[in-house]
Amino acid sequence: MQKQIATHNKIFHADEVTAIALLKIFTDDEIIVNRIDHDTTDFIEYDMVIDIGKKFDGDKYFDHHQYKGGKSSAGLIWEYLGLENKYHKISQLVKLVDDNDTGVAKAKTFEYSNLIKCFNTTHLTSKEQESQFNEAIEFAITILYSLKQSAEDLDDAKDIVANSYVFNNNHKILELKSFTPHWTTYINGTTTPHIKAVVWEDTEENNWKVKIPSKRLGSFDLNGKALKQDNSMEFVHTAGHFAIAKDEDTLKKYLLKNVV
Repeated sequence: MQKQIATHNKIFHADEVTAIALLKIFTDDEIIVNRIDHDTTDFIEYDMVIDIGKKFDGDKYFDHHQYKGGKSSAGLIWEYLGLENKYHKISQLVKLVDDNDTGVAKAKTFEYSNLIKCFNTTHLTSKEQESQFNEAIEFAITILYSLKQSAEDLDDAKDIVANSYVFNNNHKILELKSFTPHWTTYINGTTTPHIKAVVWEDTEENNWKVKIPSKRLGSFDLNGKALKQDNSMEFVHTAGHFAIAKDEDTLKKYLLKNVV
């Protein structure tokens, strides 16, 4: 389904750019954006009116200047989509946009809102300005989609970890049902202090890998003894947190000496 979206022309900001990017990512509609004059009063041909129109009803009109709740048009569209509690990092980013746009907290030089602003040209009525607006939306989509994918990957990782199993009858070693780089969120010294190593089969590289969990999420401190160099292994990191074996049997023999 095609949806005609109206927003203002000339200089653009992170709030309407983000609002449109969110609609493009989280709806199945074909979003057609029309940038029109601020003083336009007839919006009958549009399905949604964002950051313009001097109205807010939470359905068609999303001019945050008429909204008293401290949200920009990005925050209003995010609320309209109803996904605030599912995608927490996106909600945090939208809050930064809201706070900057409504004067609560000015964005720092290299924060998202100011990076969006950099896409503007000095010729606000030029074709280049329109092109840059579309580039800004694509930039926003790249960031927002990455945050969306990360959240969904975390959910998948939770299921993978929950369905993983003990490796070689050693309850200190967990074998992942399938690999996910997000296992570290759920397996570390804080959440699972008894697990000292995590292993998985890499079917693409045709080998087996082992990694020692960290004591805390994001920490470099290991929740287990560092892995030792061994000629039977294809690779052992000098820091001792990661190693590669050519096959499962080699890894089993190696870990019998390293995780006890």
